[in-house]
Amino acid sequence: MRHLIILVMFLISGQASAKPWATDLFCKAFPNSPSCSGSTISCSYCHMAQPPALNPFGGCVKQGMAKTSSEFPSTFADMRGAIEAVGQEDCDQDGFTNLKEIEAGHLPGNDQSRPTVSGCQNQSFASLINGSWNLCQRDPAYVYKKIWLDVCGENPDYDDYKSFRALSRERQDKALDDLLDDCLESVHWRGKDGIVWQIGQYKIRPVGSVKSGEDAGVIPIVDYYADFNLFVYSQIDGHDARDQLLANYTVTRTENGSTVTYTKITPQRLLDGQVMQPDKRVGLLTSFWNLSFYLNYTGIARVLVAQAFNAYLGLSLVNMQGLTTPDPFMSQFADYDSKGVTRPECAQCHAAIDPLAYPFRNYNGLTGTAAVLQGQNATALQNLANLGDEKNLTPLSYSLPRMDYLDQQFPGIKNMPEAGYIFGRRVENLREWAQAVVDNDLFAANTVRDYWRFLIGHEPRSEENHEFVKLWTDFKTVHNYNVKAMLHDLIKTEAYSVP
Repeated sequence: MRHLIILVMFLISGQASAKPWATDLFCKAFPNSPSCSGSTISCSYCHMAQPPALNPFGGCVKQGMAKTSSEFPSTFADMRGAIEAVGQEDCDQDGFTNLKEIEAGHLPGNDQSRPTVSGCQNQSFASLINGSWNLCQRDPAYVYKKIWLDVCGENPDYDDYKSFRALSRERQDKALDDLLDDCLESVHWRGKDGIVWQIGQYKIRPVGSVKSGEDAGVIPIVDYYADFNLFVYSQIDGHDARDQLLANYTVTRTENGSTVTYTKITPQRLLDGQVMQPDKRVGLLTSFWNLSFYLNYTGIARVLVAQAFNAYLGLSLVNMQGLTTPDPFMSQFADYDSKGVTRPECAQCHAAIDPLAYPFRNYNGLTGTAAVLQGQNATALQNLANLGDEKNLTPLSYSLPRMDYLDQQFPGIKNMPEAGYIFGRRVENLREWAQAVVDNDLFAANTVRDYWRFLIGHEPRSEENHEFVKLWTDFKTVHNYNVKAMLHDLIKTEAYSVP
């Protein structure tokens, strides 16, 4: 109950309504709630759409507080009385108390979000055999067909299917692991536009009209297939999934019939397709596409950070997820680009968001492109060796003069620090920032969730939470971020293998 008190103090109090750390605080208070297992809640727990409008649960809690004090409670003792009453109420009138819904991972303010009961708990196995599958326990034959369809992308041969069903249970389990290994080599899984490629879509967010190179668009400007190649490489063949955000190398792809090969290329600036200096590369965060599309000409990388949080952590900065506000004095938070972010109504979010963007300070998008094209840096750029000089204002590179150039447009922006804060942790540069992302449980959970959604067909449900948590926990520890190893565990889960 103390935990619920802490949550509400930040979510609906007049002094702290909709503060960005409220959702983070809730999940620290309720780490075992399915809503917080590898994720964080949104404001919808207490609010309608976006704050300050309250949903039935938020309104109920507010009324409960009013019964115990004429002012907002200043102590846990005053708050406890109000929350205890609310915890046992059913504010959204769906038949379940507020605490029961929180413990089950449902929304106590939404009557369409409620715990469910499995039919297998109320019926005998015999009544749940539908002639094809056993509906209440792992069915190897069902898994066999699913792996063929999901991972290989085709139906199994009928004779092979009959032969599989004739195997002993132990040999069936071995055959399923072997089948998965074979299917993970298929074009359907790892090829261009294959399953892993599709999973990377929301991380890279390609725009076909500006595509250059292979499959060029109507205005061929930039080729983002290098991003897909690196992403897929990090997800296959036992590679480390963290490399999507940590790699300093590029990857090429070749397809020869049913064989798809991804090859890691030794970092060589320009020669490997990237302008960024190899020692400053931070995976997909600093790719040609990411910097040109998400950073572009802007001074502070807020859009890029928001995309990265969504893509790699499954968090929405719009819903104030994953934000921890550092001490403004320590973070040096200020209105560096004259956007008014220090106004009180803006600072409550930007004091957390802007320090997230500071480590991108010297990473250049397209700033200075016109100057380069007009020949102001032509002499330096003609020499490949000079291109690595951080003193050059070079687009899509680590460029120290970037802030001096932007200072003409935004006086004072050159005072913005490179050190920033993420999850309350100070980071000195972008590599430390990326390391903090991949070290976070949310990265492991989001990676596993990507494959869970595809292979199982929905977000992890409350009754599946224990399997989901074990899967992403083992992915981070036992399997050391090896997606292939994780998938062998996923096909053994009840969520995947029970019809």
